[in-house]
Amino acid sequence: MKIPKKEVVKFVVKKVLHRRTADSLLELTALVNDELKGVDSAYTISEGRLRVIVASMREVGIRIDTKKGGKPRKCPACAGGLKKVYGKNLKGRRMLVHLKCPRCGYRGHDGRWMPRQYGFWLGKAKD
Repeated sequence: MKIPKKEVVKFVVKKVLHRRTADSLLELTALVNDELKGVDSAYTISEGRLRVIVASMREVGIRIDTKKGGKPRKCPACAGGLKKVYGKNLKGRRMLVHLKCPRCGYRGHDGRWMPRQYGFWLGKAKD
């Protein structure tokens, strides 16, 4: 088992997503691992490392569906910092509306903080 360099992974991700979209992180990992085997039969990559690398790629669009769970300290998708967005309720008290990650586009709200499913595609830059 060999760990491929980040540049190799980025190239392979672009190649895979140029052909099709991936509707889950598991699917993207399988597609990328299959393609990496063509480069070097010993190459393999984990879901976690692939998720972090893809989150740093501006040319890849990511959709993150969330589910109920504990409020994270770091972005659960890319391990980056989270920005807290506050609003006021009817009594004028400040309350947390949602958390968002400027790096990967993760957005959690209404107690739905944990990623449930990812979607990946090529060609749309992130905000």
